[in-house]
Amino acid sequence: MESIQNPANFRKLASRISKKKPILALKAGRSAAGASAASSHTGSLAGADKAANALLGQSGVIREYSLKNLFATAKVFANCPIPKGDRVAIITNSGGPGIMATDAVCEYGMQMAKISDATKDKLRSFLPSAASVKNPIDMIASAPIEHYKQTLETVIADENVDMIMVIYLPFLGLKDIDVAKAVMEIKAQYPQKPVIGVFMTKSEFFTALSDMDVNMPFFMYAEEAADGFNRLNQQRKWIERPEGTIMKYDVDYKRAQEIIAKSINEGREQLTTRESIDVLDAYGIRVCKSGFAKSEDEAVSIADSIGYPVVMKMTSKTTSHKTDVGGVRVNIQSAEQLRAEYQDLIAKLTEKGLLEGLEGVIIQEMVKGSREMVCGIATDPQYGPMMMFGLGGVFIEVMKDVTFRIAPLTDMDAKDMIKSVKAYKLLQGARGTTPAQMEQIEETLLRLSQLVSDFKFIDELDINPLLISEKTGEGIAVDGRIKVRMKEAQEALGYHCENGVCACSF
Repeated sequence: MESIQNPANFRKLASRISKKKPILALKAGRSAAGASAASSHTGSLAGADKAANALLGQSGVIREYSLKNLFATAKVFANCPIPKGDRVAIITNSGGPGIMATDAVCEYGMQMAKISDATKDKLRSFLPSAASVKNPIDMIASAPIEHYKQTLETVIADENVDMIMVIYLPFLGLKDIDVAKAVMEIKAQYPQKPVIGVFMTKSEFFTALSDMDVNMPFFMYAEEAADGFNRLNQQRKWIERPEGTIMKYDVDYKRAQEIIAKSINEGREQLTTRESIDVLDAYGIRVCKSGFAKSEDEAVSIADSIGYPVVMKMTSKTTSHKTDVGGVRVNIQSAEQLRAEYQDLIAKLTEKGLLEGLEGVIIQEMVKGSREMVCGIATDPQYGPMMMFGLGGVFIEVMKDVTFRIAPLTDMDAKDMIKSVKAYKLLQGARGTTPAQMEQIEETLLRLSQLVSDFKFIDELDINPLLISEKTGEGIAVDGRIKVRMKEAQEALGYHCENGVCACSF
């Protein structure tokens, strides 16, 4: 397909159908042109193809990236049942390809089946002593057709095995097509498990197969078979996956609406840092304890009430990326240090001609933690709001360890997002760190999804970093920024002008 005209309807239909029948898709147009124009971290990492990829994944659609792979996967599904698990057994007449096949299976995260003792005993009863009955099962080069049949019949009956790869290399005058017929004969008797043949032989073999009535897929290389097993396993996991629920939390909708309306009335599509954090707070997202100060003395008073150390952040109507202008000061240990930092900030902004847009400073509790994540929302023109989660902080656009899903999120989508990034191991508590509160982070994503569903005109949103507290494991929104689409926001909030005065009415 070239495009998905109605993404919401596609998701509704495809997610239902894919639970019963596999859907394979080759989606053309993977260019991310235009993404760099976005001003947020989330926006710059998102692109049209990421939106399509997220939609297909959430709909249970198996995406392929070439016609060759599309037809290969179709061949597998046309001739294989859905397996009961991901345990793969390999039968081969050559050790090297067996080891390469094992590597391919493991790289897809599937398991090498543990062959039962009863199965091993039976295999030993007819295979030569030089053969290996461990998985991969190496019948050695002298294996006759009868050994292929007996070995497959024995292994397919093992309850520890879910899928079987049969590898053949031409040896000792055996005809590849005769071996294939013998293997298919056993497969016909035991249709309940997927069996894929890997015949490392001449291309004429595959031409001959095309004229036959086959009951299992055949490939030239083990990696292709492993890819097929991975697709079968992907479909199995999708079928077993709960459908998920779109959560609805009690939030302070009116407070968030008033904050956004204030920005709209002032003609600002970009909310200030303080406004952004207040909107997040209104939606029950854990934010740092903080206060807003317009003067040096107010800043010290707030810091004294929160307790040191604190962080000081400028909030401006004209500057969105604060770190670029020295607008974030961390680990302030005393009132004296805070006064010095405040005075230095004012001097720097004056020097750069940016003082006029300064609203004031936010004084926040200093949350200690080395794990910085990111949550965000970017809007795709066709697919609508996309949620992002991943490794945040200064590494976000370098490492790009992020994942996307189309909003609204279900609880299962939120779980999948967290588990799908490499940084998940950091969240689990690597190297003695406090494990993150996974359910609380999931809830943060779901509350963001509700926020963008309630205010559909939000164009971009970043929580960067979502700092994982070393003390509690909570995900805490340390910084936030929200941008809206002005015209849509004005229409949604009933913006109108009368006698030269313009305001939102709701």
